[in-house]
Amino acid sequence: MKNPELRGIGTVFRYTVQQHYKTPSIIIFLVILFLLAVCSMPAILLFSGHEQEVTETQIHTLYLRNESGFPLNAAAVQADARYAALTVVETDEDDDALSERVLKEKNAAAAVLAVREDAVELFRSAADQKKASKGAKDQFTLRTVYGENGEVTSADAETLNHVLEGALHQSLLDSLAITEEQAVTVQSSAVSQVAKLSEFKSGTEESSTDTHVFLNMGYCYLLVIICAMSIAHVNQTCMEEKVSKLVESLLVSVSPTALLAGKLLAVALFIFAGFGIVGLGFFISYLIAGKMGGFSFLVPTLERFLQFNISSIRISGGTLLLLILCIVIAFAMYAGLSGISGSCCSKTEDLQSASFLTMFFLMAGYLGGAFAPMFENDAVNLFCSLFPVTSVFTAFPNYLCGKIGLPVLLLALVIQAATAVLLVRTAGRVYKMMLLYRGSVPKPKQIVRMLKEERAAAKAAAGKEAQHGKE
Repeated sequence: MKNPELRGIGTVFRYTVQQHYKTPSIIIFLVILFLLAVCSMPAILLFSGHEQEVTETQIHTLYLRNESGFPLNAAAVQADARYAALTVVETDEDDDALSERVLKEKNAAAAVLAVREDAVELFRSAADQKKASKGAKDQFTLRTVYGENGEVTSADAETLNHVLEGALHQSLLDSLAITEEQAVTVQSSAVSQVAKLSEFKSGTEESSTDTHVFLNMGYCYLLVIICAMSIAHVNQTCMEEKVSKLVESLLVSVSPTALLAGKLLAVALFIFAGFGIVGLGFFISYLIAGKMGGFSFLVPTLERFLQFNISSIRISGGTLLLLILCIVIAFAMYAGLSGISGSCCSKTEDLQSASFLTMFFLMAGYLGGAFAPMFENDAVNLFCSLFPVTSVFTAFPNYLCGKIGLPVLLLALVIQAATAVLLVRTAGRVYKMMLLYRGSVPKPKQIVRMLKEERAAAKAAAGKEAQHGKE
């Protein structure tokens, strides 16, 4: 038997969606977002100066000034088929003389290999071994220049620069008489972890603090965007009939509960469809960027500045499903909370004051989720994973990083789902109670008192109906 309170929910949903997408500005905004997403990655590649490697070079002569003190093997450069015919001329000429040569010869380039001064100072002091190991990766500078009016292109010069880097690396291995495998072993580092005995015996692996903080921050940003959008949409849709005074006509055919539920479903469609369109744009952008050379040049930069170890994260086939479930529950919680605040608005000016409490809970949860990983405390991780305000921001990334187990995550999801159901049901009651309300935004205490009075009146009415039935 169908619930009579939900009769008409499909009609409200379809009507709200049609009205939303009839607005030309909405369509234009989505098209602009899609185009920006499509153009984003190719634009990054173009403005970063990194271009696709050439398959055929126009560089016939390379003038090399080697200031590093290590010999660079020209044969290693010529081993690349594109530069097999390249003539490498080692010289001690200064910058002006090299510039003259490059300007005069249209098929020439110049390269300067030197040792970084700060790298030398870094290795003189062994006080900070961590910094010294990072500095070892950037000990040399290698700069390849070409003439603006010649036949050499930027992509050609950059490709040659990459080949020179490989030749330098090979020359260093040859001079030290070690193999590539031995060099990788020497440069490798250990992942430091501290674990309780129970975790050690169970084989549980935790992510590092840097990885935990980075993952939590990204996840919190995503949820804040989704929840903030849901708050704005739900507040607006809950208030619009009251402002336009159409609610009296709508209540003839649709119950207040169905009216609110249809609106919440429509808002969910607006937000997730928008993210889907942007995601599709990024996917197309990624494919286009792949044709232009890809983002392989960003990997060393990310490894240098972000100590992020993806291998320590629990990623499996169900991770994506868990992510979707967590996002949907978070949306439902804040949609219900904003449904309560939006139902109390009688005019547009009330939106700011009515949504203050919702935004307070959102920012409290975000700040808790963003800063909790920095403590690296089991009690803090457990509390933040189970407390409803912070749970939506921390439970999922805590599980991925090994800070909580699957039973704790499932318990957190149950608590989140129960909170979401309670808020949505309360939003339905408040919406039904406040539909014909005209006045200033009631305070939380007033809303609680009005809900108690409404429930007492409903119980009294049910008791009278039962007595009439007996008679």
